[in-house]
Amino acid sequence: MKITKKQIYISIFVVITIFIIVWGFLPSPVPVTIEKVLDAPLEVTIEEEGITQVTDRYTISAPVTGYLLRIQHEVGDSVAFGQELFQIQPVPDLIGARQREVAQAQLEAAKARLLQTKENRSLAQEEKQLAAVELQRIQNLFDSGIGSQQGLDNTKISARRAATQLASAEFSVRVAEHEVRAATSALQAFQTSGGQEQISIYSPVQGRLLKIHHISEGTVQAGTPILEIGDPYSLEIKVDLLSTDAVQINRGSSVRIKRWGSNQILDGSVQVVEPSGYTRISALGVEEQRVPVIVDILSQHEQWKQLGDGYRVVAEFIIWQDEEVIQLPSSSLFRTAGEQWSLFVVEDDKAQLRNVEVGYQSGLRTQILEGLQIGEDVITHPDERIEDGVKVKIRN
Repeated sequence: MKITKKQIYISIFVVITIFIIVWGFLPSPVPVTIEKVLDAPLEVTIEEEGITQVTDRYTISAPVTGYLLRIQHEVGDSVAFGQELFQIQPVPDLIGARQREVAQAQLEAAKARLLQTKENRSLAQEEKQLAAVELQRIQNLFDSGIGSQQGLDNTKISARRAATQLASAEFSVRVAEHEVRAATSALQAFQTSGGQEQISIYSPVQGRLLKIHHISEGTVQAGTPILEIGDPYSLEIKVDLLSTDAVQINRGSSVRIKRWGSNQILDGSVQVVEPSGYTRISALGVEEQRVPVIVDILSQHEQWKQLGDGYRVVAEFIIWQDEEVIQLPSSSLFRTAGEQWSLFVVEDDKAQLRNVEVGYQSGLRTQILEGLQIGEDVITHPDERIEDGVKVKIRN
């Protein structure tokens, strides 16, 4: 039988049609975005708002029950050591043997606190001397090419912290000496005839008036807070962290202080993680366990001289950091069986399921401990179309 041209054309048309139909039903490659596995620096941080506060704040109270004369000072005024702050007139009708005994006990307690603060000052002086010797030793090792930069930086922070603690201890000694003088004046007021002598209260330290509780004259009880004095240039930061975050922070942890009204980022260090937390209701009505954390500002005062007491800042705590970390976007990871972390690697234009072991996670990036090699291509945003062995097409 002779095959005509018409039959040949029809056969070719049928073959082409079948090929198109079969090709149309074949699964097309899924477009994906990829990223190569990197070996780069990574750090884990916790960010929270904080409030500045004066490091050494002293509240001056009425030493006796009496009539407080009007205070002539205003908030923000500078006061010198020994400058008169206010006067109080003891009330004669309230003077008795019991109050004299109380005044005597307060004097003895003030003397005991003075001895304690002097011992603390001696200890702080020794710690400062040891810190200075250690800093010199580490500096010599670093100059010889033996020590590390990180070790030198940590030693400098320790030396600066020791100097700050010594200054705080000296402040406490001056305050304790003032308490002894105030208690002595109160006792003498009870011993004078009629108790009509006015008692002058002097500033125990040099600083500025931070707050005045009673500016108008009137009768006050013994122990009533009258005003507060402190050095506004000696600031620390109080940050209330979630208890689950606070357990990851230790004394000496590095802190970045930012968004305080300037683009400049200040250096800080954790001074104290308080051992006791408290319950706070969030804006959404959820109970949260918060822990106060005190942060020292390590940057030079000239960089943050605009800050004052009670200012808002943002503290970024550095939990962990490393310069060479195998990492990838956190969006590429997902859970499979149980708690297993998995991802898809692109090999020969196909998605290959890979189980991995993850380490630290920092927002958008995650550390990979096992399961990947540097330079492999990982699908960054796998969806429900991606399965093991599926063909993929890399987007440009």
